[in-house]
Amino acid sequence: MCLSTVYNEKREVLTKNVAAVTSENGRLVFSDILGRKVTVSGTIEKIDLMENEILVHEEKKSCNP
Repeated sequence: MCLSTVYNEKREVLTKNVAAVTSENGRLVFSDILGRKVTVSGTIEKIDLMENEILVHEEKKSCNP
């Protein structure tokens, strides 16, 4: 079984043991082997199946007063 770890552009771990990646309403949804989901606003920069990692560029949230 090949599970991946998801990192942001700062190489911080967003989630581990990812078995599936989907898109819902323009957001990335990472599901782990237990069915837990982590949703991220951003784009996939790289998927490396040999290293079992997914790199994501997170969209920055803007603050509106």
